[in-house]
Amino acid sequence: MVRDEAHWSAVADLFSSAPLTGAWAPALNALADACGGRHGQLIGVSSDAAVAFNWMPRADASAITEFVAINGGDPRVNPRIKVGRRARVMHAWHEARCSSEDELRRNFAHADWCRRNDLSHGSQATLVRDQGMLIKLAVGRSEGGGPPESQDRRAFEALIGPVRAAVQTEILLEGRGADLLAGALDGLALAAFICDGLGAVRAVTAQAEAVLRRGILQVRRARLGAEGAGAAALEAAIDKARSDRRTPGETPSGSVVLRREGEVEVLDIVALPSAPHAFGFEPRLLVVARGGGRDRGVSRDLIQTAFDLTPAESAIALQLAEGASTEDIAAAQRISVSTLRSHVKALFWKIGVNRRAELAARLQAFR
Repeated sequence: MVRDEAHWSAVADLFSSAPLTGAWAPALNALADACGGRHGQLIGVSSDAAVAFNWMPRADASAITEFVAINGGDPRVNPRIKVGRRARVMHAWHEARCSSEDELRRNFAHADWCRRNDLSHGSQATLVRDQGMLIKLAVGRSEGGGPPESQDRRAFEALIGPVRAAVQTEILLEGRGADLLAGALDGLALAAFICDGLGAVRAVTAQAEAVLRRGILQVRRARLGAEGAGAAALEAAIDKARSDRRTPGETPSGSVVLRREGEVEVLDIVALPSAPHAFGFEPRLLVVARGGGRDRGVSRDLIQTAFDLTPAESAIALQLAEGASTEDIAAAQRISVSTLRSHVKALFWKIGVNRRAELAARLQAFR
């Protein structure tokens, strides 16, 4: 139980620092002790009933794995989640035995798990119910410990506010990561969509916005989707990447080709490394459109510098690589076709290629 104001402040301080240090486990353990319980728990459940995270530091890892396997985020299976979905935010409720004979008949899988892991009683509160996720705080108590007494209930209720503030800070920090990453990728002229652990688009680069204007890709209800061939493959690739646990240096999760009415879009799906303690709002994957295109003027200047071309030659080289016809290039440059051929011969020699296809391949890195 909470001994005095200094004890309450110490527990609250552990939570206030957790978003910066990642030390959620000590904070949850201190919460359990302050409320006379065995386990402190912070659980996140997405709108499709998937358990995004389930932190119970004192619980056995195999027990947590089993909890997820029995679909612990489904309100049809887990009565605590059912109550959490409809309870007022920051409103505590304190339950009697969740492993009673009645609960065993109605929700056997969950009630049996609670009984075998001696988590019959507890205090609960919904902290967040938006952005596609339910985040719930709980203190679990043993059968022998009985339902929470009045002082334990008061302690739990008094700590809901500091815990929720810490959770909101974590969400803001994770979301800020997407904005920072988008800014960095903008500087690299990549057409990238930054998605979180729920698969929601958190940020896009300027080049990615240009890809959206082409129409094959769309963002609907914060999810990236497509029309035409490849749409199902894109959805499957995103779902796979957001559940991957990558380490730096690993290869992309995969690539997807989208086709619609003669248009083609090639996407690389890249799973990002994830922090050990994160809610799932942090950048978890990138969807990068190939050929998203850096600024045309920048491409032209880079080609000119790399191969010591004249301004006219670099402009012609870029048009050739993009597939423009000889006649169209000559008209754009306001020169004759024969003069253009002289320019082409010179720039081919400078770049070290013999054919247009070789030129396009050589210049791919600059576009």
